[in-house]
Amino acid sequence: MIATLLGGFAASPWMRTVLRYGAIMLAALLFLLSLRRSGERAGRLAERLETTEKANDVQRQMLEAAARRLAIATSLLSGCARGGSDLLSGAVCPPVVEHDQEVQARAAEEIVLLPDRSAIAAMLADYSVMRDQARACRGR
Repeated sequence: MIATLLGGFAASPWMRTVLRYGAIMLAALLFLLSLRRSGERAGRLAERLETTEKANDVQRQMLEAAARRLAIATSLLSGCARGGSDLLSGAVCPPVVEHDQEVQARAAEEIVLLPDRSAIAAMLADYSVMRDQARACRGR
């Protein structure tokens, strides 16, 4: 009974037309859903790129601030000197604690999470200057 009913549908020209248009509409609907999904993926990628760019901007600002502080500290220290730099030959240099790559990577990830103009970030930039000065003292 079902076979005769399906055979009758397939034999009818208007039913074949309805089935053809139905198949076309189904294909168009699937195409539109596929476009939507790829658009969502592109949106997520754009959002991830924007987040990475913000993190890079923060790191660049921190590096620029550290460079400015180093230049200011150097000029202030050189203005206080009464003689040549050879006077430091008897000075004791402070030790510099070396951190492994894993700790440095974790610290960099945590710094990115700090709010803009964070006092901690400014203090870390000062700490970086002091570490560079201690290394320079040790490497005479």
